[in-house]
Amino acid sequence: MVLREGMEMDLGVKMKSKLRPIGRKFDGKSRVSNDLYRKNYDEIFKKNSEDPFKKEQDELKESYEQSLRNKKEREELLKKIEERNGF
Repeated sequence: MVLREGMEMDLGVKMKSKLRPIGRKFDGKSRVSNDLYRKNYDEIFKKNSEDPFKKEQDELKESYEQSLRNKKEREELLKKIEERNGF
């Protein structure tokens, strides 16, 4: 890396010039772009046309429907047990 003298700074007291690095410049590629990086980038920065709450509502609806199916299965199982035991 090459060093050269920078500019003087005036903060009420004259300071001697500082050394600052020059040479290799930022090339705009700080990360390797792979599929996971692109997916996460898109998830964070891309604008989605779908409503962000729609996904949550769909998941809640599916969860509710599954709980109703589970309840129905439990009731049928209890009914079989009652019939078998004669209560």
